[in-house]
Amino acid sequence: MSNTIVETADNSFTLFSDKYNQHFHSVNGALAESLHIFVNLGLKSIPDNEISILEIGYGTGLNAIVTFCENVELKKRIFYHGIDVHPIDCETIYKMGFNRYTAACGIQLSEFCDGWGGGKCISENFTLLKQEVDLQLLSTQRKFQLIYFDAFSPEAQPEMWTSAVFKKLSTMMTVGGILVTYCSKGIVKQNLREAGFDVKRFPGPVGKRHILRATKI
Repeated sequence: MSNTIVETADNSFTLFSDKYNQHFHSVNGALAESLHIFVNLGLKSIPDNEISILEIGYGTGLNAIVTFCENVELKKRIFYHGIDVHPIDCETIYKMGFNRYTAACGIQLSEFCDGWGGGKCISENFTLLKQEVDLQLLSTQRKFQLIYFDAFSPEAQPEMWTSAVFKKLSTMMTVGGILVTYCSKGIVKQNLREAGFDVKRFPGPVGKRHILRATKI
């Protein structure tokens, strides 16, 4: 799969996927998007001191990085499980300049892009597991309080946004657990509700009117 590095409006970088004909993050600001959706409306909505997070579409690792950096202040104990079918190599991620974010948080960027297939404690409060696996084949006994749903759009990956997918994710979540995603299309809201979620729209980051936060009932 061929990807091209693209600078976004907030001077952070994303990738453009030739396979899916889409960017990995918003061109209006990759970093701003990750912080707004996944940290501010996701991580900060969970009151627990111990949190298990599942990310669908680990991609460049940006969401994991901003979660780690935010947790330097929050000091929660986080288990972070990211899955992807096309892991991005470390060389590409270094070229995107993500090391400036990890350096500011006192961690090496390699912690977020090396070592697929095994979990590791990258700090006393943050354990990271990255798996190269399709969601349909994912099996885990862990229950997650938070899911970052960051697949490519329903136009590019319609199979990822079905009620069957969301029902599977629901079985992996605690009651009251939260799923956050950038996509607010009507069919996504409908499928989430069919899967047993209470769905609410929130204002999106720059360039996006709404995003969704869904709570398992």
